[in-house]
Amino acid sequence: MKHISAKLHGAARPGLLPSEFLPVVMTLTHIRYRAARARVARADRDKGALSIEMALLIIALLAAAALVVTAIGALVKKKAAEIK
Repeated sequence: MKHISAKLHGAARPGLLPSEFLPVVMTLTHIRYRAARARVARADRDKGALSIEMALLIIALLAAAALVVTAIGALVKKKAAEIK
């Protein structure tokens, strides 16, 4: 998992605020963290698309290889039957 460098510390100093504001400060910190994760995910979405494209390409190549092997096998069986 990628490290998210969000400047969450120092944005609000809970020690300087009354204790009633602690839930608000924690909520704002959590929202900032989630927003930072969303920015990182949005920036890295192309990497996921490349992975999917590569997987689909490998599947297509394996299917083509299986088709070639099947065709060669059928040809060999046909020629073997003609030779006997």
